[in-house]
Amino acid sequence: MSRLCLVGVGLPAFVAGREHAGPGLRSAHFAVAAARAGHEVLLVCVLPETRALEPAFVHAPVASVGGLRAAAIRTVFAHEKGFPHSPLREQIEAFDPQALVGVTAYGASVALRIGLQVPMWADVFGDLMAEAQAKSLAAGSDACLVHFWSLLAPVLNRADRFSAVSTAQAHALVGQLGLCGRLSAATAGENFVRVIPCSAEPPSPELHGVGRFRLRGEVVPQDARIVLWSGGFNTWCDVDTFARGIELAMDADVSLHLVVTGGSIGGHDERTYERFRSLVERSRNVARVHLLGWIESDGLVGCYADADLGIIVERDLYERRHGSENRAVHWMAHGLPFATTALSEFGGYACAAGCAFAIEAGSPASLSETLGAVFAHPSALASASARCRELAGREFSYASAKPFLDWAASPIKAGDHGCERPLRPGLLSEPEALADVLEAYLAGLSLMELGRRSTRWLWRRVLGIGAYGAHG
Repeated sequence: MSRLCLVGVGLPAFVAGREHAGPGLRSAHFAVAAARAGHEVLLVCVLPETRALEPAFVHAPVASVGGLRAAAIRTVFAHEKGFPHSPLREQIEAFDPQALVGVTAYGASVALRIGLQVPMWADVFGDLMAEAQAKSLAAGSDACLVHFWSLLAPVLNRADRFSAVSTAQAHALVGQLGLCGRLSAATAGENFVRVIPCSAEPPSPELHGVGRFRLRGEVVPQDARIVLWSGGFNTWCDVDTFARGIELAMDADVSLHLVVTGGSIGGHDERTYERFRSLVERSRNVARVHLLGWIESDGLVGCYADADLGIIVERDLYERRHGSENRAVHWMAHGLPFATTALSEFGGYACAAGCAFAIEAGSPASLSETLGAVFAHPSALASASARCRELAGREFSYASAKPFLDWAASPIKAGDHGCERPLRPGLLSEPEALADVLEAYLAGLSLMELGRRSTRWLWRRVLGIGAYGAHG
């Protein structure tokens, strides 16, 4: 077995708290799967600067997400600023990892700063450049393209193996590796990219108190029909179609209630949720819309138990075509079927498998009609619920990390490790075009932010620190 140092982002699923977003859930997926396979795991969780750090080491209750009662994952919480600071570096060096694992492209880019020369697996949790496009659309500016590429390019250039959340994203990732010169004679025949889908396992009731928070009788009437949205409102969310469609559905069904947990994603997308909130607050059915915000994990499990149907409403973007639905996999693990615009590979598969009900993208009328049809046939909901549990257990449990576990049993470097690359990651081939993108990026910054970044850049150069740290 191997000693694995994982670097992830956000709270992992086995640590109770609010704001369990996709990146933290993905960290739990990889960490628990590795620990269950017998590997020693040190998980470094990068938290926002605004969040206070937990004690230096937490022996996490892994039993809460997979029945590992005899083992614990050694978990360290850190801020990105100054990563890795001296105490953290000492802890990592004392652990003496045999492999490095970056969970999400952001986590992998931060992991590079440790400077370990061991084999590295990068879990590129979604197509980062497609996410950049979605963010550009939401923000009304292309300034973020340079920032997202600056995170992804070093990861593409350094990691030895990669994973993606869908076949579509895996193909896109192979193309990105080709543009970086990684598809060379030295790596011919190597399976660079593997698909590891979003996965979930229901928590142990005794640890997460499933019955402590309930919607029925407390938030909504006992006999309400409950549609649930849980998680962040990301750049891909079509909140206009969502709000208008729910309003039409409520007009047709006075027992229908919408419960929303989660909200804006700090530092990434704070506009989309505010747009949604402003729309529903003006709705004639606002009394039946319940915005609960980010809630504790035990309360979220109670929401899953009481809801009748989850809902996902997407914009038609490459981010969706290449991506997946982490929240929907967790709904399925708890037996909650959902309605979805099904733009992703996973969404289409869930509909075909009888776990979900399709909504036409961009159509409020379709959303309303789909909800009406679903609730008109209770037996179809019951059947979909059973199908969700069965499919989640068979195809979307933590066992889906097997390609990573096979590599972790004997980590190896890519065939081009140490070789001169015929190409280097670059945003654009023409300097003039690159200048245009940089100018757009700078134009999107305030004078104060421009001054702060310029000063930081200057000091990095004075101190001899590269863009991704001394060892990036």
